Amino acid sequence: MTNRRFVLCVFLTVVFTGLGFVFGCSKRTPEQALIKEVNADDKNFRGEWVYKSQIAGQFTYSVKTKIRIEVSGSKFHLIARWGVANPPEARRTEEWIYDGEILWQLIPTQKQANWLEFKGLKRSAFWKMPPQVRPFPPPQDTGKEEMIAGRICKVLQTKGKYDQGDVTLTYWVDKDRKLLLKKEHLLEAGGMILVHEAYECESIEFEPVFPPGNFEINIPSDWVKVKKMYLDCEFLNTKF
Repeated sequence: MTNRRFVLCVFLTVVFTGLGFVFGCSKRTPEQALIKEVNADDKNFRGEWVYKSQIAGQFTYSVKTKIRIEVSGSKFHLIARWGVANPPEARRTEEWIYDGEILWQLIPTQKQANWLEFKGLKRSAFWKMPPQVRPFPPPQDTGKEEMIAGRICKVLQTKGKYDQGDVTLTYWVDKDRKLLLKKEHLLEAGGMILVHEAYECESIEFEPVFPPGNFEINIPSDWVKVKKMYLDCEFLNTKF
């Protein structure tokens, strides 16, 4: 019996030592650790962002949408306005509120409030950062620091081929607050820009004091509330 116990102890020691070696070899890279901090729902801020874009056939890289965002933990209140750089039929205002349980889309022109039970954002909102956009490798620290909205940011980047084009994805992360302040998608082919788009912070305030009920909604009595199976918001489901 003593020999069996000894053999079992040796076996378990070897197994756990091996597991420790495996897990030790799979530690997060500094970039992965930073991205996890960026995506944590521990931020409290309000700010103004712009969405800029240019696609093949357009001559200017211009602001298409202005976005005002307030965030407290997992809750947020977002108002987006499509301006004069868009065709008249595309100019509009959208308002989105997440109270921690329900995502609301408010449409004043239709007097309608769409809602969806929601478990929180993943990594695709414009102020969050994907660990990897396949088929490209994970973003790497470039070693550069640049200013966005008056804040010092670390610059991460990844590159690769997509179809016949060259793709560059770049991310600017606030060095102190670990908040993504800008992300950019560039697709080029044959010396021509096919797609150039970015979400960029223009002003930011950290640790604001939000008034009570800031992330709650009060639907007017003459509005219609509609439960949805799915709600699509391009700012909460970005491609990069």
